[in-house]
Amino acid sequence: MAFMSFSITSAWLPWVSGACAFLAMLVLTPLVIRLARRLNWVAHPKADRWHARPTALMGGLAIYGAATLSVLLFAEHSLPWPLWAGATVMFGIGFLDDLKSVRPVTKLVAQVVATGLLLLAGYAFGPHWPLWLTVPLTFFWVIGITNSLNLLDNMDGLTAGIAAITAGVLAVFCAFTGHTSVIGVAMAVAGAATGFLVFNFNPARIFMGDSGSLFLGYMVAALALVIQADVLATEPEAAGGFAVYLVSAAVLAVPIFDTTLVTVARTLSGRAVSQGGRDHSSHRLVFLGLSERQAVLTLYSISLLFGALALLFLFSAPALFYALLIFMGIGLAVFGAHLSSANVYQEGGRHLRFSGPGKRFFAVLHALLGRNWKAVVGVGADLLLVVAAFILAYHLKFEEGLTPKRELFLMNALPIVVAVKIPVFYAMGLYHSIWRHAGTPELVRIVKATLVASVMTFVILGVLHGFKGLSRGVFLIDWMIVTLAVTGLRLGFRGLRQYISSKRQRGRRVLLYGAGDAGLLTLRELRQNPELELAPIGFLDDDPLKQGLTAQGLTVMGSFEDLPLLCKQHEVEEVLITAFRMSDARKAEICGVCEQNGVGCRVFNLTFSRLSYGWQPGNGNGNGHDQKAPRSTVEV
Repeated sequence: MAFMSFSITSAWLPWVSGACAFLAMLVLTPLVIRLARRLNWVAHPKADRWHARPTALMGGLAIYGAATLSVLLFAEHSLPWPLWAGATVMFGIGFLDDLKSVRPVTKLVAQVVATGLLLLAGYAFGPHWPLWLTVPLTFFWVIGITNSLNLLDNMDGLTAGIAAITAGVLAVFCAFTGHTSVIGVAMAVAGAATGFLVFNFNPARIFMGDSGSLFLGYMVAALALVIQADVLATEPEAAGGFAVYLVSAAVLAVPIFDTTLVTVARTLSGRAVSQGGRDHSSHRLVFLGLSERQAVLTLYSISLLFGALALLFLFSAPALFYALLIFMGIGLAVFGAHLSSANVYQEGGRHLRFSGPGKRFFAVLHALLGRNWKAVVGVGADLLLVVAAFILAYHLKFEEGLTPKRELFLMNALPIVVAVKIPVFYAMGLYHSIWRHAGTPELVRIVKATLVASVMTFVILGVLHGFKGLSRGVFLIDWMIVTLAVTGLRLGFRGLRQYISSKRQRGRRVLLYGAGDAGLLTLRELRQNPELELAPIGFLDDDPLKQGLTAQGLTVMGSFEDLPLLCKQHEVEEVLITAFRMSDARKAEICGVCEQNGVGCRVFNLTFSRLSYGWQPGNGNGNGHDQKAPRSTVEV
């Protein structure tokens, strides 16, 4: 596609628009904070809300004012006025909702009106599709994204940051495609959202309220439609593929992901979807161990990653875009599955997973697919990964682009690739393991399975199409990509759990004495058992070769001689001795130093004990010989 007609002479206008909005926010936001405090526009802490102190509201006044000022000064000549009229409607209904609660149906009517203005201006989702399809899709898109940004406003800086990233990506997309009609508008939104972050990032001094979140949500949804319409108007060949429509979804991946996660989780847990709560993706990350800032920055990173994918669409073939979207989509699904394990629904201190609809859903799933339904899901995921990997391998091998002959071979080869690899994966046991406890044997099995599958695919395609026309490099690259993808899919849950738990800092600060196998076993137990309320901050070890090294993200800070100083420097509350073979005299010496420094000291023990149990005649191994077998347990 010819997407490189950006004029350098006009390149400064969007940046001035964004800078103007940013500077206006620095002036307007403090004024709104003062006004909010004087008029008692303040959000007070509630049980189902995240903030812990009274915070000024009505930040949307500053956001709307700064963006409007910037647009009037720098983008008036190219502004689609129905777009801004709809944005004003969204700001107005949000402002009323902030002042006094507005019924949900009233807000919905306002959103329908704002979306109707876009349709009247000729901006629709899939403008080349039949009217009966594109009109409802447009309403679904605009209303859905608007409310997604509104729901995402649940943690300091989250909605403002995601809106800034999204609007910025859309502006860059316009710049590279040469469709300059809304660059200034997009940058005005990005600048206003970025300026608001100065006051809204954790710890927030002001919240935007519905007036801000509904305005920003509507703007990014509408901008995506305007850009889509401009691209399809000047690049008619793009209408033949679906990739151009997926670009909009990729840019807004985080709000779509968050709304989907909340909707599914609440439905399966028997809770009303409209019910507020602390069960969004940001909340779940905090429950799993991240700080509020880390949770928000994690979602920023995901948004930037998908934004980069959307921009890559400009420079790649649609097939390559689809392949990369599959990889990232499956990765996001794994991320969501891990977030669903967070203990966010509690009643009387008891963790509630699924009730009512959730239990019925999994009962139906079990009835349809059997007890190995997870394996069926794994087969579906692997099928997508195998297809995406083969496409990616071809594009990496032939960087100059695929000739029509190679494209034809690629399309003809894909069914065979899937038909060979998936059965091989099944035969070699890739769907019959507990992957959250995977280790070296499972990794070796994956490598063997992918290698055998790739060799068989090469041989069968060679027999069918001739070995002379096959590229060995493609199959080598494909094997490496498939191996990494299949491994990542299976170890993703474990990797995410370990990474997020390594960031957990809640609980008593402890040093682990001993950086050997027992120390790592102790560290794993502490990280995976938050009920212990112990936060490991580092290791101590008497082995000079380990000093300064890291293990599982923790540094070996020193040895016995450094214990008193480290306890003071790092505010250590307890030392856990993990070296099983350490002498009792040495343990007593360590505990003595801890006592002198007002630090607790405990020993992590791993013991095996024999359990005796009663037996009666007839209890045996089935061959008529009664026996009393020993059993062992582990005590920690």
